[in-house]
Amino acid sequence: MMNVPSNFQLDALKEIVNIGVGKAASSLNEMLEAHIELEVPAITLFELEDLDEDLHGFTGSDISCVRLDFYGSFTGTAALVFPPQSAAKLVAALTGELPGGPSLNAVMAGTLNEVGNIVINGVIGTIGNILAKPFEFSLPNYIEGSLEELLKMGGQSAGLTVLLIRTSFRVQERQIEGNIFMIFELGSFDSLFRTIRDLYDPS
Repeated sequence: MMNVPSNFQLDALKEIVNIGVGKAASSLNEMLEAHIELEVPAITLFELEDLDEDLHGFTGSDISCVRLDFYGSFTGTAALVFPPQSAAKLVAALTGELPGGPSLNAVMAGTLNEVGNIVINGVIGTIGNILAKPFEFSLPNYIEGSLEELLKMGGQSAGLTVLLIRTSFRVQERQIEGNIFMIFELGSFDSLFRTIRDLYDPS
């Protein structure tokens, strides 16, 4: 049974994630030469089999996703997710290819994998550095499909409780929007929030 984190622990985790997302946004900013607007991370605890109910508008639609698994003191999955049009605009902006052009699909996976690797490592790496809990990463994997299918780890969704962290961002000048999702497995919860408690409230 998971110990339910306190509001203090959740707020501290949001603060840490904000720092990581800010660093990731700075990297994207340099790549795109455009201002990026971020939303405060939303943190949700739920059963992974109920993911469809917690994604607020993402279910049932095809998306472009770069997924990366991380391991260590905390284990889970992180994903950088775009609606297809935003993914195409992002790749076009970074490569100079024309949106809808025949060459765009050829560079889509490689370009988004590179972006996803930079962004996700910025977020997860910052969490690991602040909490002094380094991670190991899998190689980024570009996939397309419905988000609820892509984020379910290994298809083992029944009875698995997860921590979902979602941050939305927009690049208004280029009409690009996306989301960063992080899913922590149940076995990582106690370690994650115990570390946060000891770091921010050692008393």
